[in-house]
Amino acid sequence: MKKEGVTWVNDGLPTYQEIKGYPYIVLIDKTMEVATLDFVHERYSNIPIIKYKANDTVNNPSHYNVGGIETLDYIKAKVPDYTSVAMSQVIKYISRFPHKNGIEDLKKARFYLNDLIEWMEGEK
Repeated sequence: MKKEGVTWVNDGLPTYQEIKGYPYIVLIDKTMEVATLDFVHERYSNIPIIKYKANDTVNNPSHYNVGGIETLDYIKAKVPDYTSVAMSQVIKYISRFPHKNGIEDLKKARFYLNDLIEWMEGEK
């Protein structure tokens, strides 16, 4: 956004505590600031709120969308036994969570388990 001339209010950057306390970012005339949702509704009631989600490293990592197709969709379309692929991912993430990424790996295991359940329910 900086390349497009967007700056933070007062030409500074908010501290982590400011962002933590005010989780909504307001963008008006190429100036950003953090605010509460109540403030945004009150001050900018005529401007729609657009939800933005940062890179979700568990459910939708951006590096798996390079090339115009979600890697998991490609696997489902090309690999004859998606069940084995999903099961191996669940086992991998559960096995490594105490040694590598902790809770994030458990969430990844849950993602693949939920995806496998949806996949199998869709086959019936």
